Amino acid sequence: LLLLAGCARFNSGWNEDSGRHDAPYTQSSFDELLAFGANMANIPPLSRSEVCSTLLKRQKDYPGTGIELHLMVGRLFSDTCGDIPEILKGVGSIPPENLSDERVQKLVSIYTEALKRLHAVSIKLSSLERKHKKLQSVLESKNVSRSKKNTTISKKTEDESKKTEDESKKNETQLLREKLEAIRSMEKHLDESSDTN
Repeated sequence: LLLLAGCARFNSGWNEDSGRHDAPYTQSSFDELLAFGANMANIPPLSRSEVCSTLLKRQKDYPGTGIELHLMVGRLFSDTCGDIPEILKGVGSIPPENLSDERVQKLVSIYTEALKRLHAVSIKLSSLERKHKKLQSVLESKNVSRSKKNTTISKKTEDESKKTEDESKKNETQLLREKLEAIRSMEKHLDESSDTN
């Protein structure tokens, strides 16, 4: 409701000076742009996206100074108003005679710098996100490699342990045989000595 009221109030499209009906957002007066910015600041994000969609559609149907300036103001409030470089290119291509109002020129300068800063921050953020993803994938691959290495080491240790265990059993068996042989030898010796008695 606020969106509709705001749009109706600030962009009714009625040009009182000429008495004719213009498409919404085609006006580029200081008061119009200021009112549009205030309206965008006071509506929820979803409504801002809807306004931006309308602006982008109007840009195709009614290209001109007013639409470009409204997109520039709208882009400060919503990413859905378009690509910052494209908006700056559009605003940069406005003929100087279309920006004869000194207040509008100042407003354009302020918003242009704000969008440039916003774009620079966005580029830095994207770069940091890429670096973070790259670092994360390197760490994950190291963890996988370390895990494989640990598995190999533990298998090797397990094999060695089994080998040692087998050798230990062999040695024990050998020792028992030797003891058994010694006992048999003693028994035989005892038997012989009792026979001689």
